Amino acid sequence: MSKNIQIGWGRRSLVPDRPVAIPGQFHLRISQGMLNPVIVSALAIDSGDDAVIFVSADIVVLRGGILDRVVGKLKADAPEVPADKIVMNATHTHAGPGVTKYERTAELDMMSPEETIEFVASRIAEAVAEAWKNREPGSVAYGYGFATVGHSRRVVYLDDLSKRPDAQAKPGIFVDGHGKMYGDTNDPMFSHYEAGTDSFINLLYTFDADGELSGAIVNVPCPAQTNEHLWLLHAGFWHNVREKLRAKYGDIGIITQCAAGGDLSPRQLHYKQAELRRYQLKYPEKYAYLCEHPFPYPKGYFKTEAGIRNRRNADLLDMLRAEDIAERIVAAFDEVLEWAGKEKLAAPELRHEVRVVKLDRRLFPEDIYRQECENYKALMEKSWVKTDNPDSDLRENSILSSARARCMRVKSTFENADRQFATTVHAVRIGDAAFVSNRFELYIDYMHRIQARSPFVQTFIVQLTAVPGPDGGSYLATERAIANKGYSASPYCNVASASGGQQLVEESLSLLESIKD
Repeated sequence: MSKNIQIGWGRRSLVPDRPVAIPGQFHLRISQGMLNPVIVSALAIDSGDDAVIFVSADIVVLRGGILDRVVGKLKADAPEVPADKIVMNATHTHAGPGVTKYERTAELDMMSPEETIEFVASRIAEAVAEAWKNREPGSVAYGYGFATVGHSRRVVYLDDLSKRPDAQAKPGIFVDGHGKMYGDTNDPMFSHYEAGTDSFINLLYTFDADGELSGAIVNVPCPAQTNEHLWLLHAGFWHNVREKLRAKYGDIGIITQCAAGGDLSPRQLHYKQAELRRYQLKYPEKYAYLCEHPFPYPKGYFKTEAGIRNRRNADLLDMLRAEDIAERIVAAFDEVLEWAGKEKLAAPELRHEVRVVKLDRRLFPEDIYRQECENYKALMEKSWVKTDNPDSDLRENSILSSARARCMRVKSTFENADRQFATTVHAVRIGDAAFVSNRFELYIDYMHRIQARSPFVQTFIVQLTAVPGPDGGSYLATERAIANKGYSASPYCNVASASGGQQLVEESLSLLESIKD
């Protein structure tokens, strides 16, 4: 017989009091302040027999041993917390503090990688401990709605881009073929988008003992990368969502999960003029304000006036896009709550299992290996830029550092005899709903394969979850994407092969079956 559950919420800011590195591009950025709050949220659900602690963090990817650091802090400071029950995901905002260790390529006043990792781990551990401490009797409800957020960001062409007369090699960055990330759709050879979209929004609501809404898990198949080039800390469209929900429902807890979104983004590519007109007419005051108050960028960041103009236009579009997305998500939230809230579950079956699985690496033929050896040698022969503009130096040198590291990764994969690697997958049952995690920027085909065969009524896929050890993230591309090439499907971008992706599908389904019985 299932036992009544207890529910607790916790939250902390992830904004430090010093400038911090912002990852998410090939070049590092240094925060010049905060556009909107960047936070970590924690939700503890405990049945007495089992538990889960969901954590979402406004960070691009959870690396640097962050999970191990959080677990260590909890064991030392709050040993009553079942740290092995944490399912922690990054929202993939491209404007959160960086917890990835990087090469220092310019002298700037900023937190070191070690200081940043320590700060973020401490704040996450505090939020988790608070959620566990705040547990009280409650109930949950779940359902799904529709809110289009993500669009395919991989453009496919009728010809091979690498064979065009003006094609340029980008060693360590990407290798284009018929596919290109964020490709130009206003091209005579534009064929189609590689992926479709997924408009499902999965929701799990929590209620207190009086049946009042206390929070929710909001799960959408799209990374939170609006305004991904800013030098200001911000949470992407999730800030707009949280602001609107709390204005309506009070200071509720919100876990923000990204379902599979490796080939999706909040940016549509072929309807830009219509989209801009939509926002000019829909948000005239916000549009006028943003036109008059452009965001700050470092001196010398833009090389031309056209570059300044293009970036400001893109920033404007992204800010209004985030507002538009939030309205869609909140409308779906309200609609689902109205009917799903009629079935509150105070004693749902709660089971949580964790499994270490082995997946096939993406391997490369010898000709690619030899090419990357040459690329790496050439990149290593380049010197760091050193001028009187440290921000500009950081941009140029961090791009070079990234390219070197990515070439080295391909070389190391070829030289490594281990054809598989281990990763961790969580599966959580809450009634007839289930959650299953993965560390990747997962292409949506894999999510659909899991959901279509899942034994549960509703299955939440949670990507970019933290795993033990220093690594994390990386795209998991499909067979068709690897054939098309392009960023996110090139040799530089993938740890797992497409066969490894199918192994992840089968292992996820096996885990779901095990918690269903």
